[in-house]
Amino acid sequence: MAEKKIIIVGAGIAGLSAGLYARMNGYKTTIFEMHDIPGGLCTAWTRKGYTFDISMHMLVGSKSGPFHQMWQELGAIQGRQFVYHNEYSRIESGSKTLSIGADQQWLEQQMISLSPADAKLTKEFISLFCGRGLIGAASLKPSELAGPLDGLRVMLAILPLMGKFRKYGKQTVQEFAQRFQNPFLRNVVRFVIDGPGWPMLNYPLIGLAGFLNASLSEAGVPVGGSQQVIFRIAERYRELGGEINFKCQVKDVIIENNRAVGIKLEDGTEHRADIIIWAGDGRTVIFYILKGRYLDDKIKNMYEHWIPVLPIVHVMLGVARDMSKEPARLIYELEKPINIAGEERKWLSVIHHSFDPTAAPPGKAAMEVWYATRYDYWETLYKQRNQYEAEKKRIAEITIAELDKRWHGLAAQVEVVDVPTPMTYVRYTGNWQGSPDGWYITSDNMRRNPLRALPGLSGFYMVGQWTAPFTGTVMAALSGRQIVQLLCKRDSKKFVTTGP
Repeated sequence: MAEKKIIIVGAGIAGLSAGLYARMNGYKTTIFEMHDIPGGLCTAWTRKGYTFDISMHMLVGSKSGPFHQMWQELGAIQGRQFVYHNEYSRIESGSKTLSIGADQQWLEQQMISLSPADAKLTKEFISLFCGRGLIGAASLKPSELAGPLDGLRVMLAILPLMGKFRKYGKQTVQEFAQRFQNPFLRNVVRFVIDGPGWPMLNYPLIGLAGFLNASLSEAGVPVGGSQQVIFRIAERYRELGGEINFKCQVKDVIIENNRAVGIKLEDGTEHRADIIIWAGDGRTVIFYILKGRYLDDKIKNMYEHWIPVLPIVHVMLGVARDMSKEPARLIYELEKPINIAGEERKWLSVIHHSFDPTAAPPGKAAMEVWYATRYDYWETLYKQRNQYEAEKKRIAEITIAELDKRWHGLAAQVEVVDVPTPMTYVRYTGNWQGSPDGWYITSDNMRRNPLRALPGLSGFYMVGQWTAPFTGTVMAALSGRQIVQLLCKRDSKKFVTTGP
């Protein structure tokens, strides 16, 4: 029997995962990617010896846990060194400082010392944040194939948390944070998971429950950065006989009798296959390429009411300064608010990579400051390129000036400046509104099953961040694995996770 041919649109981590598992299971695959390298949002770039990385600041499952098997199957972690931070982050406001790390007792002592009046609520927060979570109940198997034993395993994991589920219901992290009397602690809790309406507890994601334990014990930072990980996955895909075509912008999906049978590129060439897997931007294919012909109320609700994760404007800096003794992630309050992209900012979120010797020359550091921003601001500004470049320069200068107040002399040590904006994300990935993670998780969408296919259109499947809320690196890779597992079930094939 001849191999079925699959075309995959997009060589991000979801597309590569789908391609790899498809090759493992005997499907012939070709990936078409608009950029000239694989990775999509899982990427980094180098300027004058400094590497700036916008992904994989932690890789859940790098050491153990339910996702460890998947990363091994993809070839992502074998032979790779990971760094596990004892201090997850440090938060500062004037003389007040809180270090969030692996020592649960120390974290509790710090919080109670800062606000004795919040002692009871602090203990409640610690029991959730550092306690048992739901990540152990996560399964690599798609929910469509879950059986009674899978359900039993999930229930056994959930039972110890049932009291907390009843207590918090649909309460969000932001609502919980507002219960603290101390303003600084309100910010601390909000900064743990910051998003509109993020639920305190949810399944299958971990919510706040056990967040710190999972972050520190299961999530390492890969030495060499996310690009080296993604390049290795792409290499393994090619080793298994997969093909990637770069600089290929897909213009259309070829449909015959409501079945997807191929794609058409911008250069006019057509490529046909038995199955099309879309690993690119969801809105582009659903509303622009397919012109909204294959919709239902569920999909309309997703795109009309779900909230896209805010895009980012970054200030990337290469500095001739040793930052190795500083916390890898620091959030601190400014003396006076600054204006960034038309909005006042009172806090800076700073990341450096001095723990990774490949990220910068010896004794120097690659630093990042991230600002969540509004897409419409940058979309409008981008049409006036002089103003666009001037705003990027202004944001860089004001950011460097603030960093210099915190680390005196840093401004004179800056050797490289790069300012990617939401428009940079759009240009290189095609992502709707430049969103780095799809939609925020809210109490209204947290239990929705992934959008894997479109109603009325056969032979067409979707993977990646626009199939479920907040689909980051792990869940994007998992979506690729699961779609192939479902294809194998449909084709009466045993799903395997080794080479053909």
